[in-house]
Amino acid sequence: MRFLGNKLTRVLVLLAVSLLASLTLHAQPSGTRQVEVEASGFGGTQDEAIRSGLAAAVSQVNGTSLQADQVTASSNVTGAVSNKDGVTEDVDVTLSASMSARTQTSGNIHSYDVLSLSKIDSGYEAKLRVRVYRYDTPASSARKRMALLQTKAKNGKYFVFRNYSGSELAGLITSAMEQELVQTRKFAVLSRDNLAEIGAELNLISSDATSREEKAKLGRMLGADFLLLPEIVSASGSTQSKTIKITGQTETWSSGAITVSVKVIAVATGEVKFAEQYRAATTVENSRGLVASVSKTAITDIVERIYPKQIIKVSSSGVIINAGGRSVSIGQRYNVFRPGEVLFDPYTGESLGSEETLMGSIVVSKVLAKMSHATKVAGGEFESGMILRPASAPVVKPKASVEVKKPVAGVALPFD
Repeated sequence: MRFLGNKLTRVLVLLAVSLLASLTLHAQPSGTRQVEVEASGFGGTQDEAIRSGLAAAVSQVNGTSLQADQVTASSNVTGAVSNKDGVTEDVDVTLSASMSARTQTSGNIHSYDVLSLSKIDSGYEAKLRVRVYRYDTPASSARKRMALLQTKAKNGKYFVFRNYSGSELAGLITSAMEQELVQTRKFAVLSRDNLAEIGAELNLISSDATSREEKAKLGRMLGADFLLLPEIVSASGSTQSKTIKITGQTETWSSGAITVSVKVIAVATGEVKFAEQYRAATTVENSRGLVASVSKTAITDIVERIYPKQIIKVSSSGVIINAGGRSVSIGQRYNVFRPGEVLFDPYTGESLGSEETLMGSIVVSKVLAKMSHATKVAGGEFESGMILRPASAPVVKPKASVEVKKPVAGVALPFD
């Protein structure tokens, strides 16, 4: 019985340790990890040398910034750290920088070990092994970053089958465009409509209410490569009726349209990279359908010009293309082109795109979240990397139409 009791105790202990390890693992904030580095620091005292080494370690992991200044000072490594003896202290490092430059270092340290502490002519040298918290942004952040700004409304009120304030209709268009842009999965879409909420969350993370692991997220907010600026050009929609005197019957019909202009601006240069107008019209009394239609048309066209869909795999039964979700519809037909020589504008030196040879056409048969399957309709000598261009609009509800105002010839955008 004693043997069984001891064995049962050992099993329970192992289970408890495993559970604790599992809880500790899951408690680690998503994207936050410890990075172990070795660094050296120098100072007039042993304490200064250690603090300098801690700052150097954080610099290796999270980087530093240099700014020309008449003031020779720097900041800041903050946080509670524990050495190998379990002693915990607050770290607040101030460095001296030469050549009238200010060095800024920020980060949070989990713990450190002093590998050596040597006396040198000018003071002390400390060699440390330091574990620093680092927050890794999601893989999607490596995409080009597009910030969708709030849609502008020229008028204070619109009647589109009912009364809308300008801000209400603009908000619906912004929300619809954001959904469509995210679905394309071609850009890291940045929110600029919820900065107050984001700021409140960052304030919470920086407070004493959160752990040092969570504070690794501070300073990681992304800046945009491009700004997407929509504006309502016009919007209307009404339902009318007429009674025929001879028969006494009443005929009712509806008509509505929304026109939106869109600009894409490069943040670094302020250059307008793209400007276009899109119009959606309908004979069905459905204002939200109009909003969804014009938003989808605008975003689809912008993304298609910058990142045309491609074939990523060819099989005996058809092809797989690198687009899915709501950006593709079953029954959608595409022409398939083989890209050729890249052509350049002789005046500006900018790329005009490549020559394209029509190889055939496909029709989408199955749509997944991130990719789609299509079957061959014409041609068939397809290869991975071939470009797809819409051959016809996706199937839409009866009595609805979408018009895109753009040049007949294709335009190659000079996006970086």
